[in-house]
Amino acid sequence: MEPSGKTGEIGSPPATGGASPRKCMMKRSGVNEKVRSGGFFRQPGRARGDNEGMTDEERFARLLLHYGNLKDRRGFTRDCLFGDIPARAVLEDPVLRAHYGVVVSPAARERAEHDWRRARTLGLRLLTPGDPGWFLPPPGAGFSPPGVLFARGRLDDVLPPKLVCIVGSRAASRWATDLARDCGSWLAADGWVIVSGGALGVDGAAHEGALEASGRTWVFLGSGVLAPYPARHAGLFDRVAASEGCLFSANHLYGKPDKAFFVQRNAFMAACACAVVVVEASSVSGSLHTARFALRWRKPVLAQPGSAGCNRILLEGAVPFRDPQELVEGLARRGGPGGGTLGENKNPLSGALFPEEIAARTGNTLTEVFQQLQIGELNGEVLRLPGGRYLNLRYPE
Repeated sequence: MEPSGKTGEIGSPPATGGASPRKCMMKRSGVNEKVRSGGFFRQPGRARGDNEGMTDEERFARLLLHYGNLKDRRGFTRDCLFGDIPARAVLEDPVLRAHYGVVVSPAARERAEHDWRRARTLGLRLLTPGDPGWFLPPPGAGFSPPGVLFARGRLDDVLPPKLVCIVGSRAASRWATDLARDCGSWLAADGWVIVSGGALGVDGAAHEGALEASGRTWVFLGSGVLAPYPARHAGLFDRVAASEGCLFSANHLYGKPDKAFFVQRNAFMAACACAVVVVEASSVSGSLHTARFALRWRKPVLAQPGSAGCNRILLEGAVPFRDPQELVEGLARRGGPGGGTLGENKNPLSGALFPEEIAARTGNTLTEVFQQLQIGELNGEVLRLPGGRYLNLRYPE
């Protein structure tokens, strides 16, 4: 079957019956040896645009494996999604199936066929690593991209260079939602794409601000793109999809909210954004996961001091957020927007430091630093050492 038109668009449903091993795209003989030796592997970091000739059969195979169970999903991601082994070969060849521990249940196959047809009918896009519109980085530094993402709305084949993530508490104060809305509006008017998770509170306010400025906003969902969660934001999501924005999910089209997908979407937001802003958060807010992913991957993280979660993330290496213009100017000083590859970050607050050193590294005033250190001591996260130094117990080295 020929590839469909625009990358990620879905053509007619491919045949889904079990293929004979004799029709496998690779000869069975010697496959296991080649897998062990790396004979089918390309260098890591498949570039965007490598999938322009992908057939619908191969794209559907990736969807099917995304819905199936794989014991070695990390190896499959490396070797197939970012390597040279076709997903169809993994489905069709017994040796490769055994190597990656592939189990595709009848229910998973039925769901994949249903979602494929439904996505085609509604004009949704099915993105996969290597597509020109793919925006998530390759595996590394604790990040593993999904095999597929459903996209509802506008998505260009060229990644927007300016994306900023604004997140925070669902049960946010009026002050916090006003700040999130104002920041989303200001940044969107300046040409930034506002990235958030579509939740009540801060997330929704940031999306609304972007729309009010006739700007673009991306929503990363823990539910399916056709199963809006929270339901109160169904209208908001419709407006995002109908404007210049887009909704994304690795869940199946009508998938219910799932904790695993929420954690995953937090990583996606941090991975694609140039910076993360935490407006207000409790000490157990999911927005802290997004911030910690970003800190780990050397992305700038800014937090508005005051709430427990923001104070905690400031201790972990975030800098105080003052206004969106200062954020943009700070990114310009770093060399402009752009994520690059993910890498492990030696936290700037690791090791034993004097308060003056912490202030210099975070941009906080000494008064703010001492307040945060006191909170950290009370929470058992900071240890005061002889001589006036402090040790962040989250990053002792």
